[in-house]
Amino acid sequence: MDAVDTRLVASYAVAIAFDVLMPVGVVLWARRRLGASWKVVGWGAAAFALSQLLTRLPMVQVAQYFMRDALKASSVLLGAWIAVLSLTAGLFEETARLWAFRKPLKDFRRWRDAVGFGAGHGGLESALLVGGLAVLGLVNVIVLSALDPSTLSLKPEQAAQVVEAKATIAALDWWMPLLGAYERLGAMAVHIALSVVVLQRFLRGEVRWYWFAVAAHASFNALTVVVGKLATAAWGTRFGALAGEGMVTVAALLSVWVIVYFRRVEAARESVAPGLT
Repeated sequence: MDAVDTRLVASYAVAIAFDVLMPVGVVLWARRRLGASWKVVGWGAAAFALSQLLTRLPMVQVAQYFMRDALKASSVLLGAWIAVLSLTAGLFEETARLWAFRKPLKDFRRWRDAVGFGAGHGGLESALLVGGLAVLGLVNVIVLSALDPSTLSLKPEQAAQVVEAKATIAALDWWMPLLGAYERLGAMAVHIALSVVVLQRFLRGEVRWYWFAVAAHASFNALTVVVGKLATAAWGTRFGALAGEGMVTVAALLSVWVIVYFRRVEAARESVAPGLT
């Protein structure tokens, strides 16, 4: 039985708490400071569930299962698959935003509504999906650290898999789970910005804003993965993870600029036409 790295366990615990509590804080801020309604927050969360949890993600898991050997054997196929994953993420999620503002939220088309929608959308992803995966990661760390394959009746290939998994955990830097929490903060800014951009489809009557959001979403996903993989291949896992989060930082800063810019646009429009909502 190997000793559990208490720093790694603590790191996971902090990351899980952040994944759950951060979106709660953002939603409450949007409610109290901006006046965003629970309806837009709820539809934002529902849009993520409909576009990812109940549709795209199950299909992706099935496809990856059947292609698992081919993806390991071909770097070209892997690159194409990353492109497909990135594009479908953009199409599914941005179409869900578009539909929400077209139908159930047709009377909620102000900047604050887009912010509330993005907070709900990114919040469910952070608390349920990413937080849930972090919980599973913590359980794996604790269980595998306590597991001694020599005491179990395992086939040789199964024992080898357990040994490999234990080695992976042993090589994991204790602060790695915190990068996931940091990524959720950046992703929240991206989700809010994309919601603001999709809203322009209705405020300006131009469909190109929807396609801008799809392209930005797909590019963000693809660049984060590709940069991380290239950096990992060149300098190792630690630097690869940091490089990927560097891309998240760039995307988050650009997203904050987009959010602030369109708030100023709305304020300028309302100063010209005070009765316009």
